[in-house]
Order: sequence, then C-alpha cells, then structure tokens
Amino acid sequence: MQSTLWKYTVASLAAALLLIHAACTDNQGEPAAENPALAEPVPAGMVRGEVLETMDAGTYTYVLLDLGDEQRWMAGPKTGVSVGDIIQTEEGTSMGEFTSSSMGRTFDNLYFVGVLGNLSAPTLPPGHPTTSTKAEADAAAIADLAVEPAEAGKNIAWLYANRDSLANQQVTLRGRVVKYNPGILGWNFLHLQDGSGVAIDGSNDVTVTSRAEAAVGDTVVVTGKVTLDKDFGAGYTFPVIIEDASVTIE
Repeated sequence: MQSTLWKYTVASLAAALLLIHAACTDNQGEPAAENPALAEPVPAGMVRGEVLETMDAGTYTYVLLDLGDEQRWMAGPKTGVSVGDIIQTEEGTSMGEFTSSSMGRTFDNLYFVGVLGNLSAPTLPPGHPTTSTKAEADAAAIADLAVEPAEAGKNIAWLYANRDSLANQQVTLRGRVVKYNPGILGWNFLHLQDGSGVAIDGSNDVTVTSRAEAAVGDTVVVTGKVTLDKDFGAGYTFPVIIEDASVTIE
C-alpha cells in the first residue's frame, strides 16, 4: 500500500513540474504576442534592439542597444525609456568618439538619431513605421513638403545643381524642417526639404547649421554660407551644407 502511495505521489509531482515548465514556456512567448510590432521585420535603414542602459542629459536620451550582432550607444530627443524596452530607430549619424560635457562621459562611438521609437510603449505615435506602411509615410511626407521658394527658382534642387558656383556664397532658402538635432559640436543641425530634388542622389535635402532653434515641422527661411564637402571628422561629412545660418520661423 505504501509503495502504491509513493508511486502516486511521485507521478503527481512529476505532472506538476511539467505543468510549471509549460506555463513558464508560455509566459516567455507572451511579450511578443502582446506586441505585434516585434513580429514585423525591421524596415530598411533602421535598427531595433533591447535597451541595456539608458540615461537622460539635457534634452537628450542616451541608450545602449543590444542589436544582436553588436551593442551601440545612440542618442535622440528626450524619450521615456527603461532598461529592457525595445527601441526601433534610424541607423543614425556616427559621431565617433564623443564627449558629453553635461555627463562628463566619453563614448567610444555615439550615433545621433532624430527619434527613439519605443516599441514597448503602450501606444505608438501615428506615422511610426510599425503603424503605417513606408509607402504611406513617404506619400504623406512628399505631399506635406511642397514649399514655395524664398526667391523664384531658388530651391534646394537649384542649390545642388549650382553648388560649385555657389560655394562660399550666401544663399537664402525656404524649406520645412524634417530633422532637428540640437547642440552637436556647438551647433544646431537642421535638415530642410522643400519638395524639390530627388532622394536617390540626396538633392532633396540640405543640412543647415545655426545657433537658432527650430522644431521638426517648422517652415523656415534660412540665410547662410554654402560650404562644399564639409568634414566634421569621424565620417560626419556633407557634400553641401549651409553654415552659420540665420533662421526665421514662419
């Protein structure tokens, strides 16, 4: 009788352990099921990874992302992020070795990005690559970028087409801010587009450095000096850039 009872107890314990193991396995799969964005492929030109470290400094959030094949420090506009969150963002611009004076810390390699998309957040912002198709986002962006030039015929495509003759000269352009990175190397970096030019050769977008502030979505008139093949070091180069510009927000 005792032998039969012992066998029954062992069998019951084994069954309970199997149930616990199965429950643990099921729970491990739940986060991905609860967040369908994680099941989608990473869009071209973007990266996705888990936050290993994060900190805020001024208007920036710094995150160390585990991208699977590498770990990468990235910085973007201040964002609510926690360790363990999944971030999806653009490849970013490598600054090489970068020292943050506000934190008193030097990063071996830091990438600046325009936005840190937190896929672990309860809801994603409209227009995020995981909530709308890239084609829809591109179409909306093109429709929203038609900007009248400050002077007839003088738009961003014109700047690229005439860059050799415009080198070291002052130009005035009107465009919409599509990307804004403040406080890099002592300057605010604005990326302007006006609906002219083509993305395939980069003639649709011009970078402007200024002490003035702006925000993504602003329509601005900028006046500054045209510089060709500007090299800030660490691979941070621009074939055409407008430097030390005044910025008027309309």
